[in-house]
Amino acid sequence: MPQSSHSSWTPEAITEIVDRYERPLLAYASKMLAADWAGAQDAVQETFLRLCREDRQRIESRVAAWLFSVLRSRVIDMQRTRHAVPTDPSTVAVPDPAPGAAEIASDAEEKDKLAAMVETLSPRQQEVLRLRMQAGLSYREISEVTGITVSNVGFHLHEAVRNLRNSFAGIA
Repeated sequence: MPQSSHSSWTPEAITEIVDRYERPLLAYASKMLAADWAGAQDAVQETFLRLCREDRQRIESRVAAWLFSVLRSRVIDMQRTRHAVPTDPSTVAVPDPAPGAAEIASDAEEKDKLAAMVETLSPRQQEVLRLRMQAGLSYREISEVTGITVSNVGFHLHEAVRNLRNSFAGIA
């Protein structure tokens, strides 16, 4: 059998990538899938499986952008084929009342306010903001993931921050 020029990933490299990117990928997919955690996990798992089959030399220098781009495509495909699935009440997270509940409630309230403000942004602004803030991607990487220009990424981020600042000023 002829040898291929395909450069494969070592198990250590895959483990390191999974450790670094699993949480931000799950957060991104979960948000795109309207908090469908199981769907997000499936999409992320499939993304990592595709990584294992991908030529390491071809994407190693841009692995973060590649992962988010593949995940985004997978989630969009899932959304296209998705049928309405009733929510299973047993999967709904119920907060555990713990000591310091007042502080936890106050923090949660602030987080909820911010999340509500983010929801008022355009879908594009929400996406670039999450890729930048939650996933830590560079403008160039966000451009690769979304297919918009680097300068357009900067514009959308600037507008998102300006809109959030104005929203905060309105409630202060």
